[in-house]
Amino acid sequence: MGNVRNKRNVSFFIIVMAIPILSFTAFKWYEQHVQPLPYFDKGLSIEQQGKPLALSGFKFINQDNAPLDSGFVTAKVWVINTFFTSCPTICPKIMANMLLIRQAYRQDNGVKLLSLSIDPAHDTPARLKQYAALKGIKMAQWQLLTGNKKDVYHFVRNTIYSTAVAGDGGEGDFIHSDKIVLIDGRKHIRGYYDGTEAGEVQQLINDIKRLESEH
Repeated sequence: MGNVRNKRNVSFFIIVMAIPILSFTAFKWYEQHVQPLPYFDKGLSIEQQGKPLALSGFKFINQDNAPLDSGFVTAKVWVINTFFTSCPTICPKIMANMLLIRQAYRQDNGVKLLSLSIDPAHDTPARLKQYAALKGIKMAQWQLLTGNKKDVYHFVRNTIYSTAVAGDGGEGDFIHSDKIVLIDGRKHIRGYYDGTEAGEVQQLINDIKRLESEH
């Protein structure tokens, strides 16, 4: 009888311990795969019912020295990051992870990628095109952008909010962000991800699918 009672106690203990673990696992799975992604306004998460206005349009110059505006991403899920071609620190890692995102959706015309240079004085269209060729970037889906520095910095600070560092876009101003920003087809920001972290980039890849399922 004692052995039976002990076995029952052990079984009960295992069940009691397993319930919170299974509950937490189920919650995390729901959070990462089913629950709608949050909306962001000025870099902060807000409730869906209070979702912000759509992002304002933009117009920059791409690697082909041609104007590219927000029409490129209209009704698309899009991913945007900042970089500069001579960056020796975080940019190579971020751009390598952008390439992974592109590879995951290379046959999906509903997903677009943008990489905006924060060093427009040096990152001319010709330099961007050379960089794209070096990195194997496919231009139909992924565009490299440059433009007037004040316009670029205003967009980064006041449209996609990928940095909290203040500045005026003047000659001595410089920003450097590790963030990759996810934006839905209605031009709402839906996520910020550390572009240097493999786990966050994989979550971004998964979250793109979740956004596509909303439409």
